[in-house]
Amino acid sequence: MAENVAAALKRGLEAVAISDHGFNNPSKFALTREKAAKQAEEIALEREKHPDIKIYQAIEADILGLGGETDMLPEDFDNFDFVIAGFHRFAKPHSVKDFFEFYVPGYFSAVVKPSADRIARNTRAFNAMIKRYPVAIVAHLNDMVICDPKEVAKCAADYGTYLEINLKHIAIFERALDGILATDVKLIADTDAHTPEKVGDFSALEPLVKRIPELKDKILNARPGEIIFRK
Repeated sequence: MAENVAAALKRGLEAVAISDHGFNNPSKFALTREKAAKQAEEIALEREKHPDIKIYQAIEADILGLGGETDMLPEDFDNFDFVIAGFHRFAKPHSVKDFFEFYVPGYFSAVVKPSADRIARNTRAFNAMIKRYPVAIVAHLNDMVICDPKEVAKCAADYGTYLEINLKHIAIFERALDGILATDVKLIADTDAHTPEKVGDFSALEPLVKRIPELKDKILNARPGEIIFRK
């Protein structure tokens, strides 16, 4: 964590978010509630050392089923500055039914084109999540679980939720871009950095913004100033 904060300072960033995978992922590479409490203590120390940068504690939670369920309990939301949520293939699903009707079709969506009915059900699931939980950012929309991006973006805009531009999944974002641009939703660009060297490296986004200049106006962290996250 200290290395990531140092990297953010070196890049001249105003803020950095420390965000690990959610509770229903295998604990080896994800947060547990105990780990999150310890992480909060470490972040508090980093904030004392570096008052000139905003350090957020976040979590990348998981959508677990067609009802929009996540792995967040109501009391968990108070323990993070904001919550990101998206589909992650290794997270334990909400039910056996959700595994077969939500996860398995997602696993094969790259080779078996989802039907219109499947896309509509997935869209309802993501919109239900946005309506049910104070999710600040939807992570890498249409990674495996395919939705109607315009409908999810409209719902997100209505509830003050942002959509993520994940630079590891930028091709997926580009395919959804027409629908997203047709709405008022705001965006957060995210390097998804797993090493300090990648913190704040947005070079992969530059060609897309150059090609579609109006995109920059939607990206909240492309300009100075504090971002207000849904809570």
